[in-house]
Amino acid sequence: MKLETAQLRLASCAGMAAVDLERQLRARVSELPGVRHVALGRNMTGSFGAGDYTLDLAFADAPERSLAATLRGLADVDSVVYRQIGGGQRDPVLRDGIWRTLMFRVRPQASEQHVRALERDLLRMPDYMPGILNWRLARVASADTWTHVWQQEFASVNDLLGEYLMHPFHWGWVDRWFDPACPDWTVEAISHAFCPLATSLIAGHAGKETRTS
Repeated sequence: MKLETAQLRLASCAGMAAVDLERQLRARVSELPGVRHVALGRNMTGSFGAGDYTLDLAFADAPERSLAATLRGLADVDSVVYRQIGGGQRDPVLRDGIWRTLMFRVRPQASEQHVRALERDLLRMPDYMPGILNWRLARVASADTWTHVWQQEFASVNDLLGEYLMHPFHWGWVDRWFDPACPDWTVEAISHAFCPLATSLIAGHAGKETRTS
């Protein structure tokens, strides 16, 4: 199964109510060949380096048309195809939660040793933060500006903006990979977005992979 996530910035020519735009966005992407699942969420205040919406897709196979071409006239698309390298689940039946997507790019000068250490540290975060209910770290498989996708699911926005963003393990350990003032600086650009989540995407994708294998 192929997984794709995108940040959508609404086109200025859309000129329609948000509910009508969302309906058209869903209709367009649902027409892509092989699409198994579509999740579209409006990004909340506090997102940065991101778009107006987060879109997540699961395909049985690679689509014949590009996502950017499909949404031409409605939105500008920053899209990546990715493959999971680690993750976990505490609450696979999570409903009405928060979906957070961090796309980031490691510096070209970063050593593979540093990149692997960064990945390990990100995957250690749930050990310290019980508010991270489900999580997935992936490497980008498409040719793109971004190199990684780090996704988490929370019960509430307070778990993201409170425990996660303010936790000592985050600021005292993980942040060194993102800070140009630190010798271990590895990440040179990020896109941070969070939006409402109806049901767990991570558990749903895992289930689809199990059923189609």
